Amino acid sequence: MKLLLGDLCLCLVVALSLFFPGSRASHHWTFRVPRSSGPPDRCDGLGLDAVIVNDHGTPQYFRDGFVWLGFRGSPQLIHNIWPQLPSHLDAAFHIHNPIHPDHHNRTFFFKGSQVWQYSGNTLEGTFQIRDKFPGVPDNLDGATECPQGECTSSSILLSKGDTMYLLDLSTKTVKAKSWQGVRGCSAMMRWIDRYYCFTGTTFTRFNPTTGQVPPGYPKDIRDYFFRCEGRGHWSGNTTIDKNIFNRCSNVPFDEFDEDELGRVYAFRDNWYFRVDMKRMGWHPLTLNSSWTSLHGKLNGAFSWDKKMYFIQGSQLYIYKAIAGYSLIEGYPKPVSDELGISGIHVSATFICPNTSLLYVISGNHMRVIDLKQSPRVLGDGVRIGHPQVDGAMCNRRGIYLFIGTQYYQYNSPSELSAWKNLPEPRSIKDDFMHCSRRGTPSHHR
Repeated sequence: MKLLLGDLCLCLVVALSLFFPGSRASHHWTFRVPRSSGPPDRCDGLGLDAVIVNDHGTPQYFRDGFVWLGFRGSPQLIHNIWPQLPSHLDAAFHIHNPIHPDHHNRTFFFKGSQVWQYSGNTLEGTFQIRDKFPGVPDNLDGATECPQGECTSSSILLSKGDTMYLLDLSTKTVKAKSWQGVRGCSAMMRWIDRYYCFTGTTFTRFNPTTGQVPPGYPKDIRDYFFRCEGRGHWSGNTTIDKNIFNRCSNVPFDEFDEDELGRVYAFRDNWYFRVDMKRMGWHPLTLNSSWTSLHGKLNGAFSWDKKMYFIQGSQLYIYKAIAGYSLIEGYPKPVSDELGISGIHVSATFICPNTSLLYVISGNHMRVIDLKQSPRVLGDGVRIGHPQVDGAMCNRRGIYLFIGTQYYQYNSPSELSAWKNLPEPRSIKDDFMHCSRRGTPSHHR
């Protein structure tokens, strides 16, 4: 529960004129100096009560009776957006999960022992937490969704003090975890495959299945999630062409891949975009932030048998793709040993759903490898109608060859190999990156 110290002893606060950062690990209180009338300033360092990401992919930050929309938005009264919702929330999460229609596109707000369920701005009901989410404690501190693929199954993460609770939406079971690096979260948020714990003016990124925290945290919220005068963050490397970070620039992409869970990635230099997460914006992220030990330009990327494969020069990296990505022990290994590829420069790779046939493009030749064979052998291949290809991808809709700022679509490998006339080129920027609808500013968190 979040209380104002001034409600308990106003005279003591005035005498001390001190601000005590919120520590709810033991009493679940947030200590704040009584404010003057008028809207609050998000940059004042007083922390957050809750954070959600709405259906349009925009973060909404809650504190006391107010909510800020996005990185720059002005504060608005909570009651003006969600009628009947109390102020001073404990926690909140928005879930986008078609697998669970009872929760899909719903927002849940927590305070004390109660939870409010909204569809958009319409209240669908007020419930006791113990009835709506059995096993979840009252007086929460933070909450966020965790879809299948990032967690082992579709789940909700809920924090209270130093304990993290994992609610499995399929089994309705709750497990309590104690993570040393993730404690005292006053709010939590999932943002483009990443999970954040907010504490006072700082935030920590963590792995939702292990609680592991990457080096360099905590960081200040005002440098990344808010627009505050005199503060801000960029890549820190002025030698990098900033067009690489702009999905709508004319810089070619090195590779594309759609994995078995429908996650679509566009790779460019040492960065990638999640193409299927347009509701959360198109923010460039470094390769090693999702695939440890992977750095630099890729030659090939493909997914098969619940694993993701990367060809980089003469080396092959393989990552398990179950809950996040983990590098399989012993990798990278030589491509020649693992795939039988030697003596050629790999330009692009693709594998179509429900097959074990990997297609390797080198220049204007396409060769095939059966991944179920041992040892694997690179076939002689056929000539295709494109002298050079930057990247390739295959899904249930067909094969895509990416060349510069355009792509060519084929229905099958046989159509690609038996070409007579090339299909009409189409725009990567328009059809994949949706550049007619500009996303929110890029920040490398």
